[in-house]
Amino acid sequence: MTSRLKPPSLPRTVKVSDPYAAVRLAPVSVNGESVSQVGVEILDDQEHWQCLNIHSQGYQLISNSIVQQTAREITSLSNLNWTEEKTIWTGRFLSILYRSNKIVDIPEVGDAVALGFRATNSYDGSAKFRLDLMAFVLSCSNGLMSPRYFSTYTLKHIAVHEFDLNEAVSVLNVGLDTLEKIAPRIVTLSTIPLNLKMLAKVANKVNLPNRDWAYIVQHLEDAHSLWDLFQLSTHQISHNGRGRALINTSEKVGDFFLGNLVDRITA
Repeated sequence: MTSRLKPPSLPRTVKVSDPYAAVRLAPVSVNGESVSQVGVEILDDQEHWQCLNIHSQGYQLISNSIVQQTAREITSLSNLNWTEEKTIWTGRFLSILYRSNKIVDIPEVGDAVALGFRATNSYDGSAKFRLDLMAFVLSCSNGLMSPRYFSTYTLKHIAVHEFDLNEAVSVLNVGLDTLEKIAPRIVTLSTIPLNLKMLAKVANKVNLPNRDWAYIVQHLEDAHSLWDLFQLSTHQISHNGRGRALINTSEKVGDFFLGNLVDRITA
């Protein structure tokens, strides 16, 4: 089948409730003439093929079913035990959250963090296939991401790339050391009182959409420290972020709080 959709006329929303619905690559024609690009098509809820996006020649389609299968294979090879916690599916972007049985208690904040990772994929080019290590705050299951401390395994959607299971497993197996390193930083954040001056400083450094700051401000009543503010931020991002913005914003916020902010406080 040939996809006749030009990029500007791609549907804004495609109703596909199953993140593992069938997908395929299709040739693209413009005004009846074949072009070098390829289209990614998905079988929607009405059993119709819908074009999600147009990509350049050489694009490697990685199906969500393959992502799930690979993630499960990686976790089975890891020396940790993993539980599949949550799946986020927007119709174009997939995120699967996993939590391990490795936990670090942080009595100073009355909580604990568990090692976790996020497997992501997209059909519209908004995200590569990635395994991002992270920490889960057990009281609220917020995901703390920080490229500065947590490792990442990435596979581009280019045909010459293949899965390296050994490399991906090694990324997961070093994660517990990361939890041990960030625990003191969480303690430091919990010791710094949250006041208007500190809130303004964070707001100037953390570029969040107005809707996210609106949620955070509305729930500041029980926030007394920078750790509380960090949790409010990660909660909003984890539960309302989508696609590339979800990953990029999570990483920026994590690096700022766990890295730059703590470094300035302890300098």
